[in-house]
Amino acid sequence: MPAAPSRSDRSLASPAPGGKAGPALLAAGLALAAGAIFLAERRAPLRRRSQAEPSRTIRNLAMGALSMAVVAAVEGPVARRLARRAEGRRLGLAQRLPLPAPARDAVAFLLMDYTIYVWHVLTHKVPALWRLHLVHHVDLDLDASTALRFHALDMLVSVPWRAAQVALLGVSPRAFGAWQGFFFLSVLFHHSNLRLPERLERALALVLTTPRMHGIHHSAVREETDSNWTSGLSFWDRLHRTFRWDVAQRDLRIGVPGYRDPAELRLRPSLRMPFRPQRDAWLPREGPRPGGGPVRGR
Repeated sequence: MPAAPSRSDRSLASPAPGGKAGPALLAAGLALAAGAIFLAERRAPLRRRSQAEPSRTIRNLAMGALSMAVVAAVEGPVARRLARRAEGRRLGLAQRLPLPAPARDAVAFLLMDYTIYVWHVLTHKVPALWRLHLVHHVDLDLDASTALRFHALDMLVSVPWRAAQVALLGVSPRAFGAWQGFFFLSVLFHHSNLRLPERLERALALVLTTPRMHGIHHSAVREETDSNWTSGLSFWDRLHRTFRWDVAQRDLRIGVPGYRDPAELRLRPSLRMPFRPQRDAWLPREGPRPGGGPVRGR
């Protein structure tokens, strides 16, 4: 049987004085960081834009609002309840480890990040999940607003996976909160169109998922999309040998070959996309493009 929580563990699980201000301050900090990313990517763009603005960004933000509503109404309450149960009863993998609470939280954080890598691969490989995730990948430009462009049903379908992560891995409320904040900022950052000095970004990519990395994942060339699956720490792509850096960002073609008509990517068609007859996303509607994929290089 798992050990009973120690006095120090129980004190960590108890709300701190002024604890209600904590989430508000965290939300404010995340909002400021998100705003900084949105501004920075417009001052130093990595890739050329191909779509009219601001209509595209407004559309992505509208889809993001629907997705975030699902996260707030369903995923958040379920995950937090399971996290409190895992810590209170010392249930799940991390909670069973004979380690102090901070070390268990660190293990849970790493396991959460790894199992998100697994989930991302599944959303591409399982047809029913890809039908939903496709709505994210059809965007013809890639920036921080794309990080919010998920179908609300995609978010809802991921709730059982998130619940299993928290319950089976033994993720405490602290570890879940830390991972959730990190994940949100990471997704905004690596979807962004922010141009960083390549030497700096190569150094960051040793640990984190970066804009150049994730740009390759959003390539319209399937073998390039089937790489750089990580959403937080880049270790997992290196571990599974799915890391790539050999595609030129300047000439990268974003999206999927089967959905190149901007009219199909407006708000209503995007929301209806999972429920309509599906065509092969990787088969160009206009036929093969002469010259193949984007130019390789830096």
